[in-house]
Amino acid sequence: MRKNFYLTAALFILALTFSAAAHPLGNFSVNQYSRLEIEKSKIKLRAVLDMAEIPTFQESAAIDANKDGALSEAELNAYAEKISPAYISNLLLAVDGQTIQLRSVAKNISLPEGAGNLPTLRIEWDLIGDLPESSTEVSRLKFENKNYLDRIGWNEIVVVRAAGVSIFESTAYGSAATDELKAYPQETLSLPLAERTAEFLFTSTAVPPGARLLQNRDGHIAAPVAAKDKFAELISVPEITPQIILFGLLVAFGLGAAHALSPGHGKAVVGAYLVGSKGTPKHALFLGATVTVTHTLGVFALGIVMYFASAYVLPERILPYLSFASGLLVLFIGLTLFKNRLLSILGYETGGHHHAENSHEHDDIQENFTHTHGGRTHTHVPPQKVTWRNLLALGISGGLLPCPSALVLMLAAINLNRIGYGIVLTVVFSLGLAATLTAVGLVFLYGGRIFDSPALSDNRIVKTVPVFSAFVIACVGAVICYNSLI
Repeated sequence: MRKNFYLTAALFILALTFSAAAHPLGNFSVNQYSRLEIEKSKIKLRAVLDMAEIPTFQESAAIDANKDGALSEAELNAYAEKISPAYISNLLLAVDGQTIQLRSVAKNISLPEGAGNLPTLRIEWDLIGDLPESSTEVSRLKFENKNYLDRIGWNEIVVVRAAGVSIFESTAYGSAATDELKAYPQETLSLPLAERTAEFLFTSTAVPPGARLLQNRDGHIAAPVAAKDKFAELISVPEITPQIILFGLLVAFGLGAAHALSPGHGKAVVGAYLVGSKGTPKHALFLGATVTVTHTLGVFALGIVMYFASAYVLPERILPYLSFASGLLVLFIGLTLFKNRLLSILGYETGGHHHAENSHEHDDIQENFTHTHGGRTHTHVPPQKVTWRNLLALGISGGLLPCPSALVLMLAAINLNRIGYGIVLTVVFSLGLAATLTAVGLVFLYGGRIFDSPALSDNRIVKTVPVFSAFVIACVGAVICYNSLI
């Protein structure tokens, strides 16, 4: 029985490793959908607001009026009534320069279950407005959604027409990319729609010759994308037993290890740093430990900030700063290594000696590291030593940016009063992340020893590998900084 349990656990870890995670657009996203429908005398607007787990957690303090920790139907309806006027007023609609006043004819608020049994928030409005009388046969409509401009997420606008009305020269499409934010096209999740404005002409008479009629999007509405976060789901099991704990730890470690294989976790930096350095397994283990501690503390710190200051702090605003700090560390390490390794390969010391002594030092270095074997005389330039300071900075940069899934798990642990188990799972997840980076470091350490063989020591390309790897580190740091600023 126990053997079958461990076999099942192992297979399940493998299956989870490459599964989809979290809300399709991330746990931080605030997503919006607007559908405009033109009739002869009226315009209808269907508006949908979909908040992922973390924005919903932030709003829960405002929803929970009696502070009992539960969001009742009455509290949800009261919250919808409260925010509706401001939300609707930010849906700007004008026809031929005249503002259209929208009024609500129906609305619905719900809490679909998200990752780790945390709720997500969904509000739907059906709005209607009267079209002004026009002296022309063709009218121009302009629409803009100015809600949540400071939040990341999917923003989609769709235009449809009723019988007897033609739409042309439209900047928006006539078909949806999502099923009102219930199903997202997998291939565009990395670059979500950012449709906040729309403009088009419409008429109830004949369309002018040569006009570009309303176009549909390419393809069809996608099948729903899995919205479960496998890591966060570990905390929301119905009952905590020793077997469940062991299973959860195995899965957490496996997911952490797989997470390290995704872009942006310092694999290239770790490998490039250890190429041309006198690294040892002890250094690789220290690097892994630093990543574990930094990542775990980062998750805890951001979770505490979220819990006590959710009304004032937007986590997606904090993460770019953390990413920028991580990039600066990597950039500094890369530039320092590039300078030191370049000077070393040119035969200069990097310890701060005067330039007047460089020529003499160069002769001494060449003499000390010049020798003959196999009938050939050549020089070995000493590789740069690994420094604990650089290793510490490298480990911090690799673990500084907390995984959103780990943050969701901690919030779910607080919500379910399973804080201890949540902390353990987060630590094990971080250990899995660090294990992968450590393994990458060991591979580069032992693989790099190939370049120490006498047959390759004189190869010019081999001699420049440490310098090039340092340049790669600097470039990675610069790219991280650039992306965080964007």
